[in-house]
Amino acid sequence: MTLPAPLIEIVTALRAPAGSLTPASTLDEIGLDSLDRVRLAAALESAYGVVIPDAVLADVHRLGDLTAVLDTRPPAEGPSLIGADQIPAPPEAPVRLPPAVVHPSAELGEGAHVGHGSHVWRRVQLAEGVRVGEQCTLGTGVHLGTGTRVGNRVKMQNLAQVFGADIHDDVMLAPGVLILEDPAPRAVTPAGSPQIPADWTARAVTVCRGATVGAGAILLPGVRIGAHGLVAAGAVVDHDVPPHALVAGNPCRQIGWACLCGHRLTDDTCRRCGTRYQRDSHSM
Repeated sequence: MTLPAPLIEIVTALRAPAGSLTPASTLDEIGLDSLDRVRLAAALESAYGVVIPDAVLADVHRLGDLTAVLDTRPPAEGPSLIGADQIPAPPEAPVRLPPAVVHPSAELGEGAHVGHGSHVWRRVQLAEGVRVGEQCTLGTGVHLGTGTRVGNRVKMQNLAQVFGADIHDDVMLAPGVLILEDPAPRAVTPAGSPQIPADWTARAVTVCRGATVGAGAILLPGVRIGAHGLVAAGAVVDHDVPPHALVAGNPCRQIGWACLCGHRLTDDTCRRCGTRYQRDSHSM
């Protein structure tokens, strides 16, 4: 019996093995914990279009045990190296989160909303209609301007200033990050009257899932930070950043690639966490 190539690639993406994989390799030897096993089953179901019953999954101890429930034909698109972030996550069990904790000194505009499990600390300001998801942390002095949308599990450290941006899940903004939306800033109109929102067109910044923006970095209007991208401290970002790209400088330039764990990649396998990647000339 030989193991299907997609099975080998999915297992390797989840937990890089010390040696070669065989049908006799046990899940315990590979180091797959209970969550890894569920993710393995979800990835195989997606790749092969089969259903792996829970009872079957509970009896799986060796990789060879899985082959009996898989179609021996390869997936339609053929096997390819899979990043751990591309493996489907199992459905999360409902979690009862406590109500948000909002410090008395924080100022929430009319219609602003903070999700369950979130913490809003001293002197935070949320403009009218700002939406903040669940399990977020907003540090002292954070300001979120009109139109800002924040996903779940986002961490914004002290004095981060965000104007009208779309912040996806699992993003981190370090202290002093500045995210802008006005591409042509003026205090007054050509006629000399103070500008109002109708006098200019916002270009919102998008920060995609899992990205990190370092301390003091500035994101100029309209840029997009790709998923799990990493912006170095003090960088000025005036163009889009690809997923997993590491950028630095003013104006920023790409200087490498970043792993899911946040460490810089020196080759296709992260030396810190073992996650493997497939890269081409423009993306990871």
